[in-house]
Amino acid sequence: MDEAWLTIKAYIVSLLPAFVFKHEPVLLNEVLQILSKLKKGSLIVDCTLGGGGHSKELLKQGFRVIGIDRDSKAFEAAKENLKGFEKTVFVNDNFVNLRHILDRLGVETADGILMDLGLSTYQLEEEERGFGFQGPLDMRMDRKQELTAEKVVNEYSEQRLSKILLDYGERAFARRIAKGIVEHRAEKRIVRAEELLEIVKQSMPARYRFSREHHWATPTFRALRIETNKDIENLRSFLDFFLGCLSRYGILATISFHSIEDRLVKHRFRELAREGKIELLNKKPITACREEIMKNPKSKRAKLRAIRKL
Repeated sequence: MDEAWLTIKAYIVSLLPAFVFKHEPVLLNEVLQILSKLKKGSLIVDCTLGGGGHSKELLKQGFRVIGIDRDSKAFEAAKENLKGFEKTVFVNDNFVNLRHILDRLGVETADGILMDLGLSTYQLEEEERGFGFQGPLDMRMDRKQELTAEKVVNEYSEQRLSKILLDYGERAFARRIAKGIVEHRAEKRIVRAEELLEIVKQSMPARYRFSREHHWATPTFRALRIETNKDIENLRSFLDFFLGCLSRYGILATISFHSIEDRLVKHRFRELAREGKIELLNKKPITACREEIMKNPKSKRAKLRAIRKL
């Protein structure tokens, strides 16, 4: 009965229109304050458009926006949410292709760039996407790509799985989880999140699970999502070339949600600042206020860093 209900629920969700895409824009006021340093009418690229929450407010402030998202459902939801705003260009693509996107649009540089690296509530809750603890092991932002979390779990070597878990997520029991995955898949291919959840559970002692502030399986699932979507590789590549896409005195604002991403951003910004190429607009990350955390608990992990190109 439970499995039948999950199938029915996933089918119903797939039929819902784009406007049900749920995503509360994080650190909205702080983002607007930073980008308000730019002149009205400036061109801002929202590299992770999501439901269009940040972009909608930027458009209301009189900015022009190029909105990019590789998730086709998020992309359609944003187009619906931003209907009526003429100063918007929508691009269904990956931000790692920003230089090529601007070239196609005949744009040399943007005055501002915004990146929100978090998952939306909709993506987490839609079971068919497989980002949560129920549903198929998919986890693709771009449903057109071939690599899925199921392929990672079932086709990567034990050593490679262990390294991914260690680098991107579960440090304490990475090797045990990787070993458990390999032993399980030898008997039956792992195709659902519930199966993986049970493997992770069996790979760590109960006292450890009960001592966690967040769900004990989150690091494992996060590591698989990062690998499936090449999130860290894409971010590292972007941080190497973004200056060429930004006008002089242009602003880049990034919002990250876990230490791996934030560390990459922080170190790259400091390196560019030492080289005299940028000015740090905030030396310490901006975090959500108590009121926002009460309203949207996911904002507690958000860190906003911003720079101005010199």
